[in-house]
Amino acid sequence: MGTEDDRASVRVKDVRLPDGGEAYVVEPDGGGRGPGVLFLHWFDTEAPDGNRSQFLDEASELAIEIGAVSLLPQGRFPWAAAPASASDDGKRIGSEVAAHRAALDLLVARHDVDAGRIGLVGHDFGGMHGVLLAADDPRIACLALQAVTPRWGDWFLPFWPIAGDRHDYLRALAPLDPIARIPDIAPRPLLLQFARNDFYIAAMTGLELRRAAGEEADMRAYDTDHAMRDPTARRDRLEFLREHLGGGASSG
Repeated sequence: MGTEDDRASVRVKDVRLPDGGEAYVVEPDGGGRGPGVLFLHWFDTEAPDGNRSQFLDEASELAIEIGAVSLLPQGRFPWAAAPASASDDGKRIGSEVAAHRAALDLLVARHDVDAGRIGLVGHDFGGMHGVLLAADDPRIACLALQAVTPRWGDWFLPFWPIAGDRHDYLRALAPLDPIARIPDIAPRPLLLQFARNDFYIAAMTGLELRRAAGEEADMRAYDTDHAMRDPTARRDRLEFLREHLGGGASSG
């Protein structure tokens, strides 16, 4: 079930996913068959855009310009459950990725989505989960990631009380770290966007992830902070998606 919000030639639906999760669906109001985009938002429980609404405007723009259908699920870990221990957090990361894969299944199965033109946009924790999803799912043709940290422990250990030894924690989650899985995305197009004034991610940290991603990855930095509310970053991201997901919607 869901509710609709008509925006010019775009429909925005507030839907409930089969596993109980919440999501927005943004679709063009013109028929045809276009690309699909999965948008995974950032973490900030006090920010108005730290939830599934973050990329609504970008999804609407893509619906108008290239006939894209977008799915914007609400994140659950660590939004609704705090990191606690290596065993718990490994399972929670796996569950989050599985939920996003199920959302991707729904997007790809739509009659108005071209399964050969699927993109993923992810910011912060959304981008980290997105790396793991794309590493194992070749249906994702291109990715645009913002302010992604190489390791889960880079976030969880400084900002949450984690049980056990920190080195054991890092070792236990290492196979799930974005830096371990991002090489598996190649040779698909990848745009990495970072902020020059990011309190949480140092410039060398971004370069470390870029090196792991491979020489084909496109890395860009912007004069903004971790929230990445930068018009140039938005423009570059949308141009990247337009380039790799193709032109206007086709009939049929």
